[in-house]
Amino acid sequence: MTNNNGKRIKKETYLSEDQQEIKRFILLLIIIVILILGVYFFTRLFVTKDLLNKDADKNTVIPGGIDYNAASIGSMLSRHEKEYYVIMYDSKTADAVYYGGLVSTYKRNKDALKVYLVDLNNELNKKYIDKENVNVNTNNLEEFKVGVVALLKVENGKITSSFTKDEDIQKELEYKKDTEK
Repeated sequence: MTNNNGKRIKKETYLSEDQQEIKRFILLLIIIVILILGVYFFTRLFVTKDLLNKDADKNTVIPGGIDYNAASIGSMLSRHEKEYYVIMYDSKTADAVYYGGLVSTYKRNKDALKVYLVDLNNELNKKYIDKENVNVNTNNLEEFKVGVVALLKVENGKITSSFTKDEDIQKELEYKKDTEK
């Protein structure tokens, strides 16, 4: 608005008490949000120091788990089942898929025994590997030596049969169509 002299006249706006209260509330809300964001970025920048650290995303922690179907050679004779199989092979080789498939199809049998996997690639099992002097027919684990692959049948904590050839392992872990679960 202007008066006769060309000067602008400032028109005051009057707010009701409710409008003033809403305006203060919104202003307080904005201040709280800014404060929370400030604390968040301060924490990320100075406390955890991962705001500017690009490598922090690469250092993710994967929760551990227990695989009850896996065993080590040192504990393979002390399982709680009365009778079971232990198959040993290196999980990093191309044959691992073949042996895994044999075990999977065998488990479909109605009368299938529990099958434990011993990964020969595991550091705990390295001292039992000897490709020249294979000795899998012993219950003394200090004398036990495995080559590339072996299947053991264990009853009451004792090795009752052992197989080290692919065709013998395949025959032992045979899928019987009429005994499907």
